[in-house]
Amino acid sequence: MKLMKKTQMLFFDTTQWTGNLRITPMNYEIKNAKEFLREILREEHGQNINWKNILGVYYTENKKNEEINYWYLIENNKLYICSFTVGNLNGKTEKETELKKVNEILRSIKTE
Repeated sequence: MKLMKKTQMLFFDTTQWTGNLRITPMNYEIKNAKEFLREILREEHGQNINWKNILGVYYTENKKNEEINYWYLIENNKLYICSFTVGNLNGKTEKETELKKVNEILRSIKTE
């Protein structure tokens, strides 16, 4: 696999700081995208994503009392590695609301 990356950092802020969203588009040569995603799914114990135009894997990690959400997404043969570090959220409902917003952003990814 050959990877070249271009990083785009987005700070996710609706009315207060809620976390950092990073979207990194990768140029890659993968012979079998589904196998690539299946390997990540197995290694990270994640969840499959099958949105209308996007296949991917989602998983979370907890490091140093921070929750980090990861998405490996493939849209139109382009790989996007995305992460959302949860910020100042007081409860499960607030976290779910922000993750819903992040998912809506990620579902809108389109490769030109």
